[in-house]
Amino acid sequence: MLSRTAMAGSAAWLVMLAACSPSPSSAPATPPAKIAFAEMSYSFGHIDQGTPVTHRFDFRNSGGLDLTIDNVRASCTCTAVTGAKIVPPGGTGSVDVSFDTTDQVGRKARTITVYSHYPPPPVTHLTLVGTIHAIVAADPPQLYVGHLHRGETARNGVHVITSDAATLGPVLTDGVAISAAVEERQGDERAEVRVTIKPDAPRGPFRENVRVHTSDARRPVLVIRVRGTVDLPFVTQLDVEPTLPLKHG
Repeated sequence: MLSRTAMAGSAAWLVMLAACSPSPSSAPATPPAKIAFAEMSYSFGHIDQGTPVTHRFDFRNSGGLDLTIDNVRASCTCTAVTGAKIVPPGGTGSVDVSFDTTDQVGRKARTITVYSHYPPPPVTHLTLVGTIHAIVAADPPQLYVGHLHRGETARNGVHVITSDAATLGPVLTDGVAISAAVEERQGDERAEVRVTIKPDAPRGPFRENVRVHTSDARRPVLVIRVRGTVDLPFVTQLDVEPTLPLKHG
């Protein structure tokens, strides 16, 4: 028979072997999903106003679990869509972006935000950037004139950016509240469209369009959206002629 000392030594050896053996719970954990884009920014360079901009941002799920795309949002005058909502590990997808440059001019940047479920971070920002050269453009492209009375001209106007050879006129409106005219400027100053409330304009808010005709065949009509409110003049007691009481004979 084994002595007690030998048995104790054998038991201790078995305990050490068990402690050193790998257990199922010590296996490496599966890495979470992770979205990895091939590029984070795209430059469309120099283009003429009105040229459509489209681009595809490709991505890959470099993690170990399914990647879920919760939402895709784009800033003004941009649209963004993605075809794949769930991307398996190692799978690929894309975000298709389009940018409407009809009313844009100058250096522009647009942001596309991709929301996914994996942490961290659950938000990825993509960028479109480039320069748009004006054919005929309004700055700003829309005009808010606030509250005006009948016959009153708005203090703010819209500057019109044109090529050197383009001329402007006539200027027309499509509603009952406003009239518009182009004021030519001297030297390098740009022409300006000014808006006036018509004498018989109905009271209340309005949304109307000013149509500036141009000599440029690429953009023969420039449409400027105008909104505001027509207020009637405030009448006080001093503005009303007093009525004398009738005398009874």
